[in-house]
Amino acid sequence: MFNSLKILKLFSQFKSRQLFRQRNKINMLKIKAAATLPVVLLIGGLVVEIGIAGAFMAYYLAQSGLGVKLSEEALAAARAGVQDAKIRIVRNKSFAPSPNPYTLTVGNRTVQITTCKDTCAGTGKFQITSLGRALTKRRQIQAIVSVDSLTGEVKIESEKETAI
Repeated sequence: MFNSLKILKLFSQFKSRQLFRQRNKINMLKIKAAATLPVVLLIGGLVVEIGIAGAFMAYYLAQSGLGVKLSEEALAAARAGVQDAKIRIVRNKSFAPSPNPYTLTVGNRTVQITTCKDTCAGTGKFQITSLGRALTKRRQIQAIVSVDSLTGEVKIESEKETAI
C-alpha cells in the first residue's frame, strides 16, 4: 500500500507540474500575443500613412501640371485680346472703346482689354493692356501701338508680358 500511495503522490505531483507547465505556456502565449498587437498596429499605421502621403503627392503633382496649362491658356487669351485691340485700331484710327475696359471671351476664357490713347504712351500712340484669365490663373500683356496721323499707318512698337 505504501508503494501505491507513493506512486499516487508522485503521479499527483507530476500532474500538478504538467498543469503548471501548461498554464505557464498559456500565459507565455498571451504575453506574446499582447506584444504582437502593438507591432501589427504600428506597421499598419505606417502603411496607411505612406498611402495617404502618396495620394497627396499625386494630387499636387496633377494640380501643378494643370496650373501650367491654365497659365498658358491665360497667356494665349491675353495675346488674343491684344490682337483684337490692334484690329480695332487698324479699322478705326481714333478707336475709343466704350466701356473701357471691355471684355472679350476667347473659348471659355475671358480677357479684359484696356486701351489708352495719347495720354499713357505719348501722342499718336495707343497703350493696350490685356489681362487673360483661365480659372485662377491670370496673365497680362501690354503693347504700344503708334498711329501715323498723316498716313494712318499703324506700327507695333512693343509687346511684352507684364507682372500683375
